[in-house]
Amino acid sequence: MTASKSTKRPLPLAAQFLKLVGIILLLTFFVEWGLLFVSPQFSNNQWQLTVVNQFIERGATPLIGFVFIYTGFWIQAVSGNAPQVDPSQSALKDWRFWVFVLSSLLGLLCLLGIPLYLSITGQITEQAVNQINQEAAQAEIRVDQEQQQIKQLASSGQLEQILQSGQLPTEQKAILQQLKNDPQALDRQAGQARERIRAQQQEAVERAQQEALINRLRVSIRSFLLAIGFITIGWSGLREQR
Repeated sequence: MTASKSTKRPLPLAAQFLKLVGIILLLTFFVEWGLLFVSPQFSNNQWQLTVVNQFIERGATPLIGFVFIYTGFWIQAVSGNAPQVDPSQSALKDWRFWVFVLSSLLGLLCLLGIPLYLSITGQITEQAVNQINQEAAQAEIRVDQEQQQIKQLASSGQLEQILQSGQLPTEQKAILQQLKNDPQALDRQAGQARERIRAQQQEAVERAQQEALINRLRVSIRSFLLAIGFITIGWSGLREQR
């Protein structure tokens, strides 16, 4: 009789420890994630992205917590120390029921987070591309302005006097000297500058779109896998509660 008791005692103790660690992991996750809502900015895309990212990136923490809790319940049942549930009592009064409901809800949130993340990143990428295009357009305008300014200096009839005055920046003076020797040089340089601007613009746009695509794939796959884990634990536990 004594030997039988000594073999059973460690099992419920291990179950209690597993459930305790699981609850701590859950609380840690919800506290850290909940702090983001202390100063909510629902109209800010970056804040929305941070909320979804934090939920997905830290999603493994509550998943491990549920695994610990579920394992604790299993050890308790195997050891014959599972709490006796009155069949006439509502499952809503059993805290194990709410644990598995919470796991199922987190799985649902992971699934809903996929289209939400895709929508937010789409808006942010569009804003980034628009900014790149605006900066490229402004750079081309500056090239046009400099080209017109130099042409006005060259057509003023005082090009030789301007070159000898020494009041011009070295770069502009070099361009005027080249323009004096080759009237088409300015147009070629302006065209090359525009080509460089457009090439940099295209590269920046492609880089922004590629980064967005990689992040979308990474977060979507991770979120889907987490959803499978949460829902599997939740439904398995709810099925056993019947």
